[in-house]
Amino acid sequence: MSETTHRRSLGALLGSIGIAFAASGLTLWFAWLRLRTADPNQAVFGIVVHVLFGYVVVMSAIVLLRSDRPAPEYRLATKWCLGGATFTGALVLWGAIPELTSGAITLGTLREFVVVGSAGAAAGVLVGLNRGRAVRNRRRADRTADREETLVFLLRLLEHDIRNHMVAISNHADAIRPSTFDPSPTPAEAIEDRTESIEQLLDTANVVLESETEGGEFERVDIGGVLREEIAVIRSDAPDVSIDADIESDLHVESDRFVGEVFRNVLENAVVHNPPAELTVSVTATADDGAIEVEIADDGGGIPPDIREDLFEPGVHGSDSSGDGIGLYLVGKLVDAYGGRVAVSDRSPSGTRFSFRFPPAPSDADRSR
Repeated sequence: MSETTHRRSLGALLGSIGIAFAASGLTLWFAWLRLRTADPNQAVFGIVVHVLFGYVVVMSAIVLLRSDRPAPEYRLATKWCLGGATFTGALVLWGAIPELTSGAITLGTLREFVVVGSAGAAAGVLVGLNRGRAVRNRRRADRTADREETLVFLLRLLEHDIRNHMVAISNHADAIRPSTFDPSPTPAEAIEDRTESIEQLLDTANVVLESETEGGEFERVDIGGVLREEIAVIRSDAPDVSIDADIESDLHVESDRFVGEVFRNVLENAVVHNPPAELTVSVTATADDGAIEVEIADDGGGIPPDIREDLFEPGVHGSDSSGDGIGLYLVGKLVDAYGGRVAVSDRSPSGTRFSFRFPPAPSDADRSR
């Protein structure tokens, strides 16, 4: 069942509960109190009391169905509604035990059960909505704090790494001044390498900044096609690397234009940290058990155990790595933003395995409903 269908089912259930309480209350009022109430004001008040709480539940369901709140908020409101109705209804039944044991249940008891139960349902759904809003606000605050942490880390990284690169460029520039000219091309190549490192660092930083500030608007993306494009780039840049790919079709997830960065960073890490001519990378992507699963594995030297658990934290990299520790940090952040999970493990007999799991995107038909 898609998330859209699930939300609609829960909203319809809430609405049905409210309608049932309102209709039952109105029916019992007419059956029990209408003939006993001569004052029009009391009659109007009685109708309002018997219908009001059911109406609150119905309107809460309508508010949910017209909003874009996530399915967990629907479930929370429904659980609290049913819990409130059950609790207050049980209190009425507890007080009516003598009547129930005698087998003579009066309309007054039924009326009290419906009115009090509907009041509990209304109170429950309002509590559920407020708790859902509180959870959403707390998550928003956590994302804001996480975003600030990311930007601070990024600024510090840029300051540190770019300064180091500029110092190295300055030193190599001194080495190729005419007065100390060395016909060896090594200084020029070193300057070119450092320049490329700065460009890559700025490109990655730009991806982080844009992914943090674009507002999280996702669309339906076929990650099978994205994987094939990234594999084609690696094959072009590192033709000595052997890549085995088994990618199913129609693997759609909710993501944005940065999803390619997830797989590019993992594939490039495998190529950069291992001899290309001796490296084999396998890529599989399947739809299994209601999820999209992607696995990227290599038979290289593996990841040092002392950094594996913190691999997706900012600035974490091996002692012999020339990287800046931002690539896999970006991978973890993007996968989390897409509602997925990523794990890293050893591959037997050698190498590293990255396992991704994403929730499937709803179909175009479900999205348009």
